[in-house]
Amino acid sequence: MNPTETAAAETAPQKNTDLNAPSGPAAAALAAEQEHNPAPAPQDPRTDPAPDPSAYQNLKMPEDISFPQDALEEFKALSQEMGLSEEQVQQLLDLEARYARSGAQRGAEEKNQIVARWAEQTKAAFGPQTEAAVALAVRAADAFGGPELRELLEATGLGNHPVIVRTFSEIGKSISEDVLPGGKPAAPQDKTFAEALYGKNN
Repeated sequence: MNPTETAAAETAPQKNTDLNAPSGPAAAALAAEQEHNPAPAPQDPRTDPAPDPSAYQNLKMPEDISFPQDALEEFKALSQEMGLSEEQVQQLLDLEARYARSGAQRGAEEKNQIVARWAEQTKAAFGPQTEAAVALAVRAADAFGGPELRELLEATGLGNHPVIVRTFSEIGKSISEDVLPGGKPAAPQDKTFAEALYGKNN
């Protein structure tokens, strides 16, 4: 190849080397088809309906279980997106309420066990002086705390805790002219601070 032929070969347009690419009439036909039938534009794959705030209006909420309003609305919206019927949503709510009741019952049982253990610790700490210590604690609680303190101790069960009994007993000593050396005890025998305060078992 002479220099003139070499220069011509270098400047000539390169041909498509894709063996699978259509050529000639086939390429023209494909171009015409693409022009008349363009590829459809991509669409949002979600077809879920928008949540309807008025959905599930006949649900029966359990009277003894309280659900946060924002969580309930989110639950309704998700149920609607999943296509759940009102009956199915009601069944789920009832199930959740049963679990909540079960958890509350277990919590109450655990609290009762803890409070009973505190009462035993109080009796063990004061021994024969438990009766006098409880009487003084009750006197101090009535003098300084009144009904509000009683409600707090009753709600928490802390009226049975040995630290609370010891603290109020010491306060009772400081305000009492009669430390019950020979007088009648203010609290019945074998009763804890909480029982003496409330007149019942905590």
